[in-house]
Amino acid sequence: MSDNTDLLAINWNDLKYFLALWRYKRLSLAATKIGCTHVTIANRVEQLEKAIGTKLFFQNSKGFHLTTAGENLIPYAEKCERTLRLANENYRNVQEIRSKIRIGVTEGFSNYFLSSRLPAWIKDQGIDIELISLAGSTFITSGEVDISITIGPQKGSNIIQKKLTDYTLGLFSTQDYLSNNDPIEKTSDLLNHHFIGYIEDQVFSDLLKYQGEISPNLNFIYKSTTIHTQHKAVNTGLGIGILPHFVAYGDPNITPVLPKTLLHRELWISTSKDLHKFRDLKLTWDFILNACAEEKHRFMV
Repeated sequence: MSDNTDLLAINWNDLKYFLALWRYKRLSLAATKIGCTHVTIANRVEQLEKAIGTKLFFQNSKGFHLTTAGENLIPYAEKCERTLRLANENYRNVQEIRSKIRIGVTEGFSNYFLSSRLPAWIKDQGIDIELISLAGSTFITSGEVDISITIGPQKGSNIIQKKLTDYTLGLFSTQDYLSNNDPIEKTSDLLNHHFIGYIEDQVFSDLLKYQGEISPNLNFIYKSTTIHTQHKAVNTGLGIGILPHFVAYGDPNITPVLPKTLLHRELWISTSKDLHKFRDLKLTWDFILNACAEEKHRFMV
C-alpha cells in the first residue's frame, strides 16, 4: 500500500464489491450474489485499487485471490460491513421492519428436523426465514448466511460457534429384507449383504466419509448424493443403509441392524460475533439450540 494513500478518499461502497470478489473468487458468481454485473465488480475493484495505490487481487485458473495488500484490507472492510449492518439493525427496530434471517444447513438436518419446526415457530415472530438446505456446507465467513449449521466446527475469524448436538448413526433395513436374507449376528456377516450409501467423490466433508468405519469391504449396490434418497432406498427393502438416528427416528418401516454398532458425529451452529446485537438473530439462534436440547432423544441412542 502506498505511503501516500489517503484511505478517506476511498469510495466506501467499493468495499462491498471487494468483499464479494474475495468471497466468491469469480466475477460472474460475485455479481450474481450481490445483484449486479461482472463488469461492475471489475470496475469497482479497479477503482478501489487505484485509490489505495496497489493491486488487491491476482488471478489464476481457480479465480481471484488476495494479494498481501488485499489480505491486509479484509479486516477493515469486514468491520465496515458489520458497522453498517448494526446501524441498519437500529433503524429497523425504530421502524419495526421485519427481520430476514438466512440459515444455511446440511440437507439431512434440514429435511428431518429443522424444516418442520421453523415454520411453526415463526408464526408468532416478526421474522422472515430463508432456509438454504444443501448437500454441502455454507460458511459464516462467506457472508451468504446469518446462521450456519455444519458437521463439525468451522474455521474463521469474527464468528462464534457452539456444538448444537451430538448425534449417532446406525445400520438400518426393512424387516422384509432381513427376513429374506442371511442372518446378521456380527459385523463380518454384513459382507454378505447389499448396501445403500453415498458417492465417495461427492461427499463435501471427510467427517461424512463413514462407510469405511463399518467395514472397507461392504457391497454397495445403490449410491446417492443425499441422505433423503438413501433413506428412501432403505425403505424399499433393497438393502442396508447407514443413517443418522434423527433420519430414521419414528420410521415404522425400518429397523436397526446390529444396534450396538454406532458411529458418532457432531452438529455445530455458528454466526457472527455480533449475534447479541441483533435481536431476531439471537432469538432464532436460541430457538434452534433449545429445539435440539429438548428433543435430544431424536439424535442419540
